[in-house]
Amino acid sequence: MNAHRSRLDVALTALALCTLVAACDSTISARSDWNPAVDFSPYHTYSWISKAPLISKSPEVSPLAEVRLENAVVNELGKKGYRFVEDPAQADFVVAFTLGAREKLSVTSAPGPGGLPPFVWSAPYYRDIDVHQFTEGRLAIDMFDTKLRAPVWTGFATKSITSSDERNMGELANKAVAAILKDFPPGAKSAAH
Repeated sequence: MNAHRSRLDVALTALALCTLVAACDSTISARSDWNPAVDFSPYHTYSWISKAPLISKSPEVSPLAEVRLENAVVNELGKKGYRFVEDPAQADFVVAFTLGAREKLSVTSAPGPGGLPPFVWSAPYYRDIDVHQFTEGRLAIDMFDTKLRAPVWTGFATKSITSSDERNMGELANKAVAAILKDFPPGAKSAAH
Protein backbone atom coordinates (compact mmCIF):
# COMPACT_ATOMS: atom_id res chain seq x y z
CA MET A 1 0.00 0.00 0.00
CA ASN A 2 2.86 2.38 0.83
CA ALA A 3 4.59 1.70 -2.51
CA HIS A 4 1.29 2.28 -4.34
CA ARG A 5 0.81 5.58 -2.47
CA SER A 6 4.37 6.68 -3.35
CA ARG A 7 3.81 5.91 -7.05
CA LEU A 8 0.61 7.94 -6.94
CA ASP A 9 2.50 10.86 -5.34
CA VAL A 10 5.15 10.69 -8.09
CA ALA A 11 2.48 10.67 -10.81
CA LEU A 12 0.61 13.61 -9.25
CA THR A 13 3.83 15.59 -8.88
CA ALA A 14 4.72 14.93 -12.53
CA LEU A 15 1.24 16.03 -13.61
CA ALA A 16 1.52 19.21 -11.53
CA LEU A 17 4.93 20.02 -13.07
CA CYS A 18 3.63 19.44 -16.60
CA THR A 19 0.67 21.73 -15.89
CA LEU A 20 3.00 24.39 -14.50
CA VAL A 21 5.26 24.19 -17.57
CA ALA A 22 2.26 24.43 -19.89
CA ALA A 23 0.95 27.47 -17.99
CA CYS A 24 4.34 29.19 -18.21
CA ASP A 25 4.33 28.77 -22.00
CA SER A 26 1.40 31.20 -22.24
CA THR A 27 3.11 34.09 -20.43
CA ILE A 28 5.14 36.92 -21.87
CA SER A 29 8.84 36.66 -21.11
CA ALA A 30 10.62 40.03 -21.29
CA ARG A 31 14.23 41.14 -20.82
CA SER A 32 16.21 44.30 -21.40
CA ASP A 33 19.79 45.49 -21.69
CA TRP A 34 21.28 48.98 -21.68
CA ASN A 35 24.49 50.92 -21.74
CA PRO A 36 25.34 51.52 -18.04
CA ALA A 37 27.46 54.56 -18.96
CA VAL A 38 24.37 56.45 -20.21
CA ASP A 39 22.41 58.74 -17.90
CA PHE A 40 18.76 58.43 -18.91
CA SER A 41 17.57 61.33 -16.71
CA PRO A 42 18.02 64.04 -19.39
CA TYR A 43 15.65 62.18 -21.74
CA HIS A 44 12.27 63.87 -22.09
CA THR A 45 11.35 63.54 -25.79
CA TYR A 46 11.46 60.77 -28.35
CA SER A 47 10.57 60.07 -31.95
CA TRP A 48 10.57 57.14 -34.35
CA ILE A 49 13.88 56.22 -35.95
CA SER A 50 12.21 56.74 -39.35
CA LYS A 51 8.72 57.09 -40.83
CA ALA A 52 8.50 53.30 -40.57
CA PRO A 53 9.81 52.34 -37.10
CA LEU A 54 9.12 48.63 -37.67
CA ILE A 55 12.52 47.90 -39.19
CA SER A 56 12.23 44.16 -39.67
CA LYS A 57 9.07 42.36 -40.74
CA SER A 58 8.53 38.69 -41.30
CA PRO A 59 5.88 37.64 -43.84
CA GLU A 60 3.65 36.24 -41.05
CA VAL A 61 3.22 39.69 -39.48
CA SER A 62 -0.07 41.48 -40.11
CA PRO A 63 0.21 44.96 -41.68
CA LEU A 64 -1.96 46.20 -38.79
CA ALA A 65 0.68 45.12 -36.28
CA GLU A 66 2.87 48.19 -36.94
CA VAL A 67 0.07 50.63 -36.08
CA ARG A 68 -0.87 48.65 -32.95
CA LEU A 69 2.72 48.59 -31.77
CA GLU A 70 3.29 52.28 -32.45
CA ASN A 71 0.18 53.12 -30.42
CA ALA A 72 1.25 50.81 -27.59
CA VAL A 73 4.75 52.37 -27.43
CA VAL A 74 3.33 55.93 -27.48
CA ASN A 75 0.87 55.05 -24.70
CA GLU A 76 3.44 53.29 -22.51
CA LEU A 77 6.14 55.96 -22.87
CA GLY A 78 3.47 58.64 -22.30
CA LYS A 79 2.61 57.00 -18.96
CA LYS A 80 6.28 57.36 -18.03
CA GLY A 81 6.26 61.08 -18.85
CA TYR A 82 8.02 61.01 -22.23
CA ARG A 83 6.69 63.24 -25.01
CA PHE A 84 6.56 62.19 -28.66
CA VAL A 85 7.91 64.68 -31.23
CA GLU A 86 7.57 64.27 -35.01
CA ASP A 87 11.12 65.35 -35.90
CA PRO A 88 13.79 62.82 -34.84
CA ALA A 89 16.39 65.63 -34.84
CA GLN A 90 14.44 67.35 -32.03
CA ALA A 91 14.16 64.18 -29.89
CA ASP A 92 16.42 63.05 -27.06
CA PHE A 93 16.14 59.47 -28.29
CA VAL A 94 14.59 57.56 -31.18
CA VAL A 95 12.73 54.25 -31.08
CA ALA A 96 12.69 51.33 -33.50
CA PHE A 97 11.18 47.89 -33.17
CA THR A 98 11.25 44.51 -34.85
CA LEU A 99 8.59 41.82 -34.87
CA GLY A 100 8.72 38.21 -35.92
CA ALA A 101 7.38 34.74 -35.38
CA ARG A 102 8.70 31.23 -35.76
CA GLU A 103 7.35 27.72 -35.41
CA LYS A 104 8.73 25.72 -32.48
CA LEU A 105 8.28 22.29 -30.94
CA SER A 106 7.86 21.50 -27.27
CA VAL A 107 8.42 17.96 -26.05
CA THR A 108 7.35 16.97 -22.53
CA SER A 109 7.26 13.63 -20.84
CA ALA A 110 5.78 12.31 -17.63
CA PRO A 111 7.95 9.82 -15.75
CA GLY A 112 6.49 6.67 -14.33
CA PRO A 113 7.97 4.39 -11.72
CA GLY A 114 10.15 1.59 -13.05
CA GLY A 115 10.97 -1.89 -11.92
CA LEU A 116 9.05 -4.95 -10.86
CA PRO A 117 8.38 -6.14 -7.31
CA PRO A 118 10.39 -6.33 -5.12
CA PHE A 119 12.51 -3.70 -7.04
CA VAL A 120 9.76 -1.09 -7.34
CA TRP A 121 12.06 1.95 -7.22
CA SER A 122 14.47 1.25 -10.04
CA ALA A 123 15.14 3.80 -12.79
CA PRO A 124 11.99 5.58 -14.00
CA TYR A 125 10.67 5.04 -17.49
CA TYR A 126 8.81 7.61 -19.57
CA ARG A 127 5.38 6.55 -20.62
CA ASP A 128 3.66 9.77 -21.71
CA ILE A 129 5.46 11.87 -24.30
CA ASP A 130 3.69 14.94 -25.64
CA VAL A 131 4.89 16.85 -28.72
CA HIS A 132 3.33 20.27 -29.17
CA GLN A 133 3.94 22.58 -32.14
CA PHE A 134 3.41 26.29 -31.49
CA THR A 135 4.21 29.72 -32.84
CA GLU A 136 6.55 31.87 -30.78
CA GLY A 137 6.23 35.61 -31.33
CA ARG A 138 9.10 37.98 -30.58
CA LEU A 139 9.00 41.77 -30.25
CA ALA A 140 12.14 43.86 -29.74
CA ILE A 141 12.23 47.59 -28.97
CA ASP A 142 15.48 49.51 -29.46
CA MET A 143 16.33 53.05 -28.37
CA PHE A 144 19.11 55.21 -29.74
CA ASP A 145 20.53 58.42 -28.28
CA THR A 146 20.28 61.12 -30.96
CA LYS A 147 23.38 63.04 -29.79
CA LEU A 148 25.57 59.96 -29.36
CA ARG A 149 24.04 58.36 -32.48
CA ALA A 150 24.33 55.03 -30.70
CA PRO A 151 22.08 52.37 -29.19
CA VAL A 152 21.49 52.91 -25.47
CA TRP A 153 18.69 50.50 -24.54
CA THR A 154 17.09 47.36 -25.95
CA GLY A 155 14.29 45.16 -24.71
CA PHE A 156 12.51 42.16 -26.09
CA ALA A 157 9.61 39.88 -25.29
CA THR A 158 8.73 36.39 -26.44
CA LYS A 159 5.45 34.54 -26.11
CA SER A 160 3.83 31.38 -27.35
CA ILE A 161 0.97 32.70 -29.50
CA THR A 162 -2.43 31.18 -28.70
CA SER A 163 -5.65 31.33 -30.70
CA SER A 164 -6.94 33.82 -28.09
CA ASP A 165 -3.90 36.04 -28.81
CA GLU A 166 -4.65 35.87 -32.54
CA ARG A 167 -8.19 37.14 -31.88
CA ASN A 168 -6.94 39.95 -29.60
CA MET A 169 -3.75 41.23 -31.25
CA GLY A 170 -4.24 44.79 -29.97
CA GLU A 171 -4.39 43.57 -26.37
CA LEU A 172 -1.34 41.36 -26.94
CA ALA A 173 0.61 44.33 -28.38
CA ASN A 174 -0.25 46.44 -25.32
CA LYS A 175 0.78 43.68 -22.89
CA ALA A 176 4.03 42.91 -24.72
CA VAL A 177 5.09 46.57 -24.93
CA ALA A 178 4.21 47.12 -21.24
CA ALA A 179 6.27 44.05 -20.27
CA ILE A 180 9.26 45.23 -22.30
CA LEU A 181 9.16 48.84 -21.06
CA LYS A 182 8.37 47.93 -17.45
CA ASP A 183 11.91 48.72 -16.27
CA PHE A 184 12.56 51.64 -18.61
CA PRO A 185 14.35 53.88 -17.86
CA PRO A 186 16.91 51.66 -16.12
CA GLY A 187 18.74 52.42 -12.89
CA ALA A 188 18.30 54.83 -10.01
CA LYS A 189 19.93 57.72 -11.93
CA SER A 190 17.03 57.72 -14.37
CA ALA A 191 14.19 57.83 -11.82
CA ALA A 192 13.55 61.56 -12.39
CA HIS A 193 13.26 61.90 -16.14
